[in-house]
Amino acid sequence: MRATYFMMFIILATFIVIVAKNFLVPIAFGLLIASLLFPICRLGCKLGLPKALSIIITIILMIVFFAGVSTFFVGEISNLAADFPSLKVKAIHNVNEISLFIQKTSGIETASQKVWLREQVDNLFTTGNQLMNSILNATAGTVFKIFIMPVFVFYILFYRERFHFFIMRVVPKDQKNKANKILDEISFVSQRYLGGAFIVVLILSVLNSLGLYIVGVEYAILFGVISALFNFIPYFGTWIGAFFPFMFALLTGDSPNLALGVLILFAIIQFTENNILTPNITGGVVRLNPFITILALIAGGMVWGVAGMLLVIPFIASLKILFENFDSTKALAFLLGRPENDAYMRRVRKIKSIMRGKDEEENE
Repeated sequence: MRATYFMMFIILATFIVIVAKNFLVPIAFGLLIASLLFPICRLGCKLGLPKALSIIITIILMIVFFAGVSTFFVGEISNLAADFPSLKVKAIHNVNEISLFIQKTSGIETASQKVWLREQVDNLFTTGNQLMNSILNATAGTVFKIFIMPVFVFYILFYRERFHFFIMRVVPKDQKNKANKILDEISFVSQRYLGGAFIVVLILSVLNSLGLYIVGVEYAILFGVISALFNFIPYFGTWIGAFFPFMFALLTGDSPNLALGVLILFAIIQFTENNILTPNITGGVVRLNPFITILALIAGGMVWGVAGMLLVIPFIASLKILFENFDSTKALAFLLGRPENDAYMRRVRKIKSIMRGKDEEENE
């Protein structure tokens, strides 16, 4: 019966999360942005500013930053959309060259290739043009969500202590210390992960743009920033972001070497991000099992799309912290965590080394 109730709870929770997507996604992003901005707000309070004024100044700085980024994107996308006719002609020429190459290597007739490839190019540029027009002409719902976000962030920051007191009133007296510990750990992990990821994205925006400019890709800054933003998605982010400049270089470049250069560039950036930037900036603070992370990303994408992929890692990391603090769920925390960082696995390795030493002594 417990297993049945648990499965019913999972099914019901998933149903609610899917149905209430438009309501929950802005709140979830508001929580993450508030967690990211809290250190700045706290600094303002330490400098003697009233709490409300400190929050307002922090939100104004956030709005100015996002307004600058949005203005840049709108200008670059407008320029790219204006160049679509000439880019389409160049893409069709490159498609003809690709079809000739395929004919030489595979023996498939050029005529059938050209029809299919031209259809794909037409669809790509038509879809891209529609997408850019939809971005430039935001719907009323999108505008409302953008303008309501600062309101969410303000009240989440302003009533932060009130939410904390509410949890303390709900929790039994003998569990208050544990609840405080859990909240502190979740707050620390969220701020460290989000802040680190934001810094990594800023650095990669510069590296990607500079690399694409050196390689010779047009609109290097636009594609560099877009590809960097996908690094909020672990593991897959770099290559998802690389897809856009790669296809642009392949279809509109003067030589296939340009697309090859983009692939080499992002291979170097992937190595740099995985081995230098992320370990030193975020410090592996979430300590999640890579397999569980990949499954969570797929599940988040199925439920909430790209927003789900962005939000699922902090959520799973918070669940892991919660599970670690209760004996009945420590097994789940063990499953979610990285084995090399787990004390249990360290003890297992120690026992194995002792047993191995005994076997060697017996053999001697």
